Amino acid sequence: MRNTLFCAAAVWLAGSAVAVNAATQAYWRHEEGPDGGLIPAGADTVLDSSGNGNHMRTFNPTFTSATYTSQVSPVPLRSGLPNNFSLDFGPGGDDGGNNDDNYTDNKPINAALFSAVTFELAFKMDAVSGYQALFGEDGKPLGNEPGETDSPVPPLKIMVRGDDFPGGVPSQLFVEWIDGDGDIHNVANGQTVDTSGWYHVAFTLNATDAALWVARESGPYSQVASLTGQDFAGASGEVIVAEPLGYSVGRGMFGNNVTDWSDAKIDEVRVTDAVLSMNEFLFAAGPEPGALVLAVAAFGLCGLARNRR
Repeated sequence: MRNTLFCAAAVWLAGSAVAVNAATQAYWRHEEGPDGGLIPAGADTVLDSSGNGNHMRTFNPTFTSATYTSQVSPVPLRSGLPNNFSLDFGPGGDDGGNNDDNYTDNKPINAALFSAVTFELAFKMDAVSGYQALFGEDGKPLGNEPGETDSPVPPLKIMVRGDDFPGGVPSQLFVEWIDGDGDIHNVANGQTVDTSGWYHVAFTLNATDAALWVARESGPYSQVASLTGQDFAGASGEVIVAEPLGYSVGRGMFGNNVTDWSDAKIDEVRVTDAVLSMNEFLFAAGPEPGALVLAVAAFGLCGLARNRR
């Protein structure tokens, strides 16, 4: 009996190697449905499942509503929760225009200052053409104070670029943000985004380091870009500049104007107030070497216990 309990404990530890001390600040699952349905009019219609009340809305469902679809990533969620729907942003459903969005309107997360943060989402492009923002924070923080550098860049934008910057690679996955000191930074995946399948993205940021992680429909998350040993923190420790306008899905901002509308399916958008590790990300994407090593070690210990019995 003692050996059995020992083996069970070892296997449990292997599956629980990382303790999650982080708190989910917002989690838009896009599970409201039904398939083919539109987002209703009014506030609090795209639900935040974190319990923090950061629900989203669309501007006007007659022309800005994404369409619920049962087309979702084939990669399971690490939580074990079902994933039945995503939102299809772009032409169709409400009208033929590329003008769909969701956003947080006067919600608690709009005023949140993060000393560390992880932004996650899954997306599948329906078309790769032009600048398409998938998720970000609205506003124009720079250029409002005397002597401040003027820039049209919003606080955060996770997007597919419409040019070949950086490095001459067209249509890259690109993350741009303004840090707590008002400096602009970016990372990119270094590969052209295509329409062949789902991308699972995690962008992590703390006072000194930033990293972009991507997983496709097979294989694990891999770190595709990073900045290390930097100074991203502002006077209050915030790593993204303070801006009260809030977060949006399906488009971005540039020069304080809404723009860069997506033609894509977007799902499972989460904001966590810590830097998560790969085996804490939303999707159980492929085998994770660390977990496999721990599992092998655990079962090895079980075998040793049996041999010594």
